[in-house]
Amino acid sequence: MLKIMTLSRFATVVLLLVLFSSLLGGCITGEVTPTPVAWNLTRTAQAGLAAMATAFPPTGTPAQTGTPTAIPTATPIPVPTSTPLVKLNGPKVPFMNRFNFRKSDDVTLLKPGIIHIQRVETGPIRLNVLLFDLAAPEFQLRVVLQDNYLSGVSRTSILAKDNNALAAVNGDLFSRNGLPQGMTMTDGKLAMAPKRRATFAYGKGGPFIGYFTQGFTWPSSVQAANGEYHSLEVLNTTCEDTWLCIYNDLTHQLPPTYNDTKVALDTTGIVTAINQQASFKIAEGTQALVGRGNAGKWLQANVKVGDKLNLNLVTDPDYHKFDQIVSGGPVLLRDGRFIQDCMCYLEDCGQSQQKNVLCEEFTTNWKETHYLTVRMPRNAIGYNNDKSVLMVAVVDGYQPGYSIGMTQKEVAGLFGDFGMTTAMELDGGGSAAMWLEGQLASHPSDGSSATGVERMVPDAVVFNWNDGETPADDSGSGPVTRTTLNITTTATKTTEKTPKASPTPTKTTGGN
Repeated sequence: MLKIMTLSRFATVVLLLVLFSSLLGGCITGEVTPTPVAWNLTRTAQAGLAAMATAFPPTGTPAQTGTPTAIPTATPIPVPTSTPLVKLNGPKVPFMNRFNFRKSDDVTLLKPGIIHIQRVETGPIRLNVLLFDLAAPEFQLRVVLQDNYLSGVSRTSILAKDNNALAAVNGDLFSRNGLPQGMTMTDGKLAMAPKRRATFAYGKGGPFIGYFTQGFTWPSSVQAANGEYHSLEVLNTTCEDTWLCIYNDLTHQLPPTYNDTKVALDTTGIVTAINQQASFKIAEGTQALVGRGNAGKWLQANVKVGDKLNLNLVTDPDYHKFDQIVSGGPVLLRDGRFIQDCMCYLEDCGQSQQKNVLCEEFTTNWKETHYLTVRMPRNAIGYNNDKSVLMVAVVDGYQPGYSIGMTQKEVAGLFGDFGMTTAMELDGGGSAAMWLEGQLASHPSDGSSATGVERMVPDAVVFNWNDGETPADDSGSGPVTRTTLNITTTATKTTEKTPKASPTPTKTTGGN
């Protein structure tokens, strides 16, 4: 005879289970990988990098808000999920017929393979979605920088107009010096090395969201002509004491530094010059190594003019498979399920009994002010299971009465609403912006104007449809094909040497 557990006994068991699980460690959930983090780094090194990293002040303040925090009185807003009306690999089905839309959605077919959706939800929450047909040969995606090199920050709208884009969203978070903080590639040329943050990549094989390294930086190295190796720490960014760093022509000119050793390389890796000049320009198509402290002494002892050096730039997967790469983080959706990143930082998560959990490289404080129940402006990108559809979404926030923003879980639900199974965040907060047909489609939270003020950002993801037509002009009145859909159906609801770089949390700009 079955015994029925009383409600009070059941509640007691549940409480004990919750308390037990909380003792298992510092992560809510997280991805589990076959091997733990391969870095063994000192707190002294961490403190050194922490002192170097300083937050870049925002160009404006969120409307009627301060530091982004959860809204205690906000009622959780359910985000229904739906399935595509047809399988997305059906080539004969018109693109606009592959999705369910809500009756209240404002849906526009911009091109045969581009759909724009404006949606307003209870809260209120206002958002813009773009869906792209990746099977269409007319579709083009690029990651762009100001003036096509690491020259600083610009507005998403300027980056879009400079590249004649039909649409654009802002890209990665950035540091005080205006550099993207994560892995970056434009038109096949690597601009920034990877770190343990979610990264979107695009190439002939389609889209990819994941990680290109398992630690703070890549496990790359340089081999001298005499066979000696030295680790390479970072690319095109600040080179710390004892590091050996690499720069390419996306930098144009090295930061002025003294008492380090600079090695110029031609396109084939031949050493053309060695000097200790404070200022050093990088010619088009060339690269340079910079060694500080013991790394500089290693260059002096093992490298001479005329030597051919072997550069081993290692990522997993191999970055050569892609043409465009932009970072952000964290991952929100994998295999159709919401992913909650750990509430701890890299090796700090090693204090947990979940020894194989790897967390994204954001400080714990950053996660506390951006994860879980925090509503804020968000910018995300993702794709469906067969990688035939790409989706980007920008959610407005920090504007009570207009749009309060979304939590990460709600954004994941939004992507599931359109059949996406993989998604990640790009830079959000005051940086979140969508440019479409010559004007802002989103409403940035910075500033107090009717349209908001775009924040200056280091890069953008731009989209084009190459069918021979001219993109829209600045007023948005250019010859863009537009078909406004009359939605009559609602969504179907369903319930070498290990690098010595320190993994000290990088203080992050953007997303505020």
